[in-house]
Amino acid sequence: MSEYNNMTKPSKKFKYKPLSLKDIIREMKQNIDLMIDLAYSAIKFGSKELADEAYKMEQRIHELTFLLNFQIIQAHPRGLEGAKKLEPIVVMGYAIDKISDALSDIARVIYINKDIPYLIQLISDISYVPEPIVKITVNKGCSFIGQYRKDVHFRSKHGVDLIVIHRGDNWLFRKDEKVEKGDILIVKGEIQPIMDLKVICNDQELFSFNIEKHKGELNIDLENPDICEKIEEIQRNYVAITDISETMIELALAALFFKNNEVAEDVLEMEELTDGLNIALEKDLLDLAQLVEAPRDLTGIMRIVFSCELISDAAAHIAENILKGFEPHRILQQAIRETSEIVVRETLSEDSYFKGKTYNELQDKRYKRGFHIIALKREDKWIYRFKPDFIFEESDLLIGLGPLETVMEWRRCVNPEKYQE
Repeated sequence: MSEYNNMTKPSKKFKYKPLSLKDIIREMKQNIDLMIDLAYSAIKFGSKELADEAYKMEQRIHELTFLLNFQIIQAHPRGLEGAKKLEPIVVMGYAIDKISDALSDIARVIYINKDIPYLIQLISDISYVPEPIVKITVNKGCSFIGQYRKDVHFRSKHGVDLIVIHRGDNWLFRKDEKVEKGDILIVKGEIQPIMDLKVICNDQELFSFNIEKHKGELNIDLENPDICEKIEEIQRNYVAITDISETMIELALAALFFKNNEVAEDVLEMEELTDGLNIALEKDLLDLAQLVEAPRDLTGIMRIVFSCELISDAAAHIAENILKGFEPHRILQQAIRETSEIVVRETLSEDSYFKGKTYNELQDKRYKRGFHIIALKREDKWIYRFKPDFIFEESDLLIGLGPLETVMEWRRCVNPEKYQE
């Protein structure tokens, strides 16, 4: 029996443990956020351990979905109005469950295509990816050696997410682990904060992704100009599809939280865009398959692209529910407020520290505070991607995603007068 089959054997029965709706939603949201990073880390670093961890989280989300539905049945809303109030919770739970299935499938590509890390690195140039996942080695002189992971506050102080620590042959996920010399940190973030963290860790190596031993080799002739041209086309579409599908999750949940029809409509437009990108990418992959010696090496990418389409469909399902006029339930809003990361919206004021600054300048941790701007509305137009020289203006409406502990500091940077200390 293969490793993949061993991994996908039926899960054991779990013992029923009652949880409140709020606790279930909060745990589902936190798990799906981490699962996104685990899935892409697994295929990027060729780690079956990370794939296994993503699979465990998928099983937990299945359990939480069952508990969610069970709690709603117990609540037994009376009449149409009672049912309508709980509908957004049902839809969100269903969507997160479907997203977890797709992310687990992405992670498990490493089991069916051992050379996938090489291909991923080839078609996901770090300069194209808004928030790349990279490794950083902790060397002598790093200021947080000996500190607990949770006390370093990677997101709020350094502007990156620490996904996992790799030490020797072990992957460490717990937040009460201490950072030690020689640890490899798997982090996600924008380029400048990553470069700043490399300096703090005294990591002077160029970006590298090789962690696991005994890797294979990618059987693609990169001297062939036809192959190189096709790979460039695939690269653009692959980065766009993976980035848009992930962004759609954040935007769909933000639209649900704020009951924002405009953002919901944009999510549906993005879903149509990903459909077109998927068709183009599938065609390019089939064309490339005719040029390479081992077409089977491309099956992993095909599976990832298919999973991204499922993710975008699930996000669109949330958006469709918003446009039907359903109100976000207070329990849902309260649960999302209590997650480790929070989505907030704020208008850029006349005296804002953001006013007149470029997107690149706002990567300074004095302003960033660990927050990532996932959307901006200027007049009647929503903007979701920012070039380094993009300038922020007064009255811009920002939707930001970041750590709960620095939310007020970020708000004060955006609108100092409204949030005076």
